[in-house]
This record gives sequence, C-alpha cells and structure tokens, in this order.
Amino acid sequence: MPLHLPEPPQVVPDKIRSKLHEFADGSKFSTKALRGPRKGQLDVSTPHRVFTMGLEDVAAGAGLERARPGGWRYLVEDGGQLVASAEATVTDDGDFELAQFTEGPFVAATDKAVKAVRKLPQLAAAGFELRLLRIPALYMMALWLHAAAADLLVPLAPSPIGKDGKPMPASEFFDDLAEEVRPAGQTGPPEAQGPRVP
Repeated sequence: MPLHLPEPPQVVPDKIRSKLHEFADGSKFSTKALRGPRKGQLDVSTPHRVFTMGLEDVAAGAGLERARPGGWRYLVEDGGQLVASAEATVTDDGDFELAQFTEGPFVAATDKAVKAVRKLPQLAAAGFELRLLRIPALYMMALWLHAAAADLLVPLAPSPIGKDGKPMPASEFFDDLAEEVRPAGQTGPPEAQGPRVP
C-alpha cells in the first residue's frame, strides 16, 4: 500500500497558495530560496498534519496519546524543486491561517525521509498516514507514520537523539527521548509513567 497523504480542508492549500503567490508578487520573502521564484513556479505538495508535544509530556513518560493536533504542513516547490515548507494553524473560530514559511534544515530532512519511507516493506502490510510530530522544547521533529496496528517515528536531522531518518517504533523513540530529559544522575524511567502507544 502507498504512503497515505491525508486531505486537509480545501481552504488550507488555497490559503497557503494565495499567501505564497502574494508574497512572491510583492517580493516580500526575505529568505534566499523563496526570493527568486516567480509566482507561477511556486506550488505546494505532500500535505501532512502537525502534532505537538510538550517537554512535560516526554518527562512524564507519555507517548503519542498526548500529541495534540495543531494544523497542516506542506512542502513548497519551485518548478518541482523543493525550496521550503509552509504551515497553517487552526484559529480560535475554527478557520485556518498561514503560520509560517520555513527554509530550515528540517525541510530537506523531511523530503529525504519521505522518499525513504515510501520504500519501507512495512507499507505493503499496512497503510500508514503521514504526520509530523514536533517537540519544540527539544528542537525535535519527526515524521510520524500512523496506522491502526502500529506507529513508526522517523527523527529528522538535526535530532537530539540521533538516528536521523531511521524508522523507529514509538516505544523506542520515546525511551530515547526520555534519556534526553532525565535529570543528571537519575537512572530508570521517570516516576510518572503514562501509557505508551506501541
């Protein structure tokens, strides 16, 4: 089965494209990769939902059940060439608005990881939905391959736990993260253990 790219409400890609073209027309981009392209060359691809976890969730031993949906992310292409990412978040009234365009290292890492996971043998057995997990306090981003039977996480470079681009079971991913947040000298799991998603 192919990697499943979820479909956001149509207003999401429409608003992102509109703002992308508006910025390109008005030369409003300050970042290098987005300054050059003309409006007609820019488009978005690879939609995926963004989920966020806090440092306190990781420290408490929680897993993906504590991941909170926060919006949608796309890859931005210039004539088919990856140049950036774009995110839209949900507003208080349930609408969507553009949150940011980004050209940082996670953009190329996302593209590389998506291409790699499309070749995973596990995709033949289960249809995984592409998501993104972000843990801002740890400067951590990971692709989240979600299926009813299992969840895999793929750390994106630069990752505080290393293993960049390597698909990991959720339990292993969170065990490695727990090591990053455990106070110096403490051994064993955190005192407050939450349920884990396998």
